Amino acid sequence: MTKLLGIVVVLFSMATACGSSDTTTAVPEPAADPGTVEDPAADPGDTATTTAAVLEPVADRLPADPEAPVGEWAAGVNAAGWDFHRHLKGNAVSSPVSIGMAFSLSRAGASADSGASLDQIFGFPEAGLHDGANAVDLRLARASTGLTTLEVANRLFPDDGFSILPEFLHTAAAQYGAALQPVDTADGAAAARAINDWVSERTRGLIPVIVSDSVVQDQELVLVNTVYLKADWAEPFLAEWTSDGQFTTADNRSVTVPFMRDREPVRRRFVQLGAADAVELPYRGGQLAMWLIVPHDPAGLTAVEVSLDAEALTALPSAAQTGLVDLTMPKWEQTLPPTDLFEWLCPQGFCPGPLFDGIAPAIFVSAALHGAKVIVDEKGTEAAAATALGFAESGPPPADLTIVADRPFLWAIVHPPTGTLLFVGRLVDPAA
Repeated sequence: MTKLLGIVVVLFSMATACGSSDTTTAVPEPAADPGTVEDPAADPGDTATTTAAVLEPVADRLPADPEAPVGEWAAGVNAAGWDFHRHLKGNAVSSPVSIGMAFSLSRAGASADSGASLDQIFGFPEAGLHDGANAVDLRLARASTGLTTLEVANRLFPDDGFSILPEFLHTAAAQYGAALQPVDTADGAAAARAINDWVSERTRGLIPVIVSDSVVQDQELVLVNTVYLKADWAEPFLAEWTSDGQFTTADNRSVTVPFMRDREPVRRRFVQLGAADAVELPYRGGQLAMWLIVPHDPAGLTAVEVSLDAEALTALPSAAQTGLVDLTMPKWEQTLPPTDLFEWLCPQGFCPGPLFDGIAPAIFVSAALHGAKVIVDEKGTEAAAATALGFAESGPPPADLTIVADRPFLWAIVHPPTGTLLFVGRLVDPAA
């Protein structure tokens, strides 16, 4: 099965902490605690519990607006996410939709200048931004059917002495389903533990730590987004056909890794791009698919990547033809440790310090982190495996296309109903 995780953490501080001259604005008194309630975003099957109080959202989640700019929101976030992917070196995994959701939510509290910068970077719609994000989120949730789980979650962790403006809280709850969990950031260890416990719960323990004590120490607000995907291949690989093979890395080394193989050619959708072949691996349920983009030239990944953009990736399904594909691909696992998003954002004019006074007076973004993880193997459902064993004993028909992913390649997880890039990645060394 494939497991993918994306996490974004955005941290907000008081402008006075960085020497701002604005020291006269009063911060509102904290709202009364309405009590501890069940986390509305929690999975009923989760076994972990959170001991810290979770405040009741100030508004019910709105239904998806049928007129929401879903395509425009997704296209802008996809483009920004692909740009961030290009910023990463070597093995790379990231979640455009996680980054987009976090900054889309934060946009609700941005000052005019900060908001304009985010609009430029993420291509956010001029009208209906939060309606678009809400509609995408709710439509992604529909992909959770049967053995496929796709969950997007948002949470606000304010310091327990910090008050957020009602307008921002309303948008966060109604459009993003974000609950409020106060923490004592003066105690960095306790605050980090509460945030990491929630993240571990949302990611089923695969990412137990996303923030350190020092990162959250004395912050006013920590905004966290998680995206979790667990899905089974529609056409699973058989474990008994997996065997070691040689993968040629980007620096022309040969490493031995386990390769999954089709027992015989399988009907798949594919696109021949000239310098590369792209093949679709759909997941059960029919709403999600991974696309592998494998260059013909073992040293040709950079040229292929330069030739593609986010629009080309999401257009692969509409350009595909169907035929028999003989596919060989490695099993792999990739992790992006918490990575500073400002290294990517700052050259585009969005550096630490932009004001978000729609959240609270004199608040600015002090840090932004993104982490992700992917695990890809041959597992599928028992029923699908039985079907895979049901091949006729006669020789298989010739393949229309043979793809051996024994060289650096790109991959992307696409949600065609919204045109959203959930995850993108580059594998240059599966043994790393």
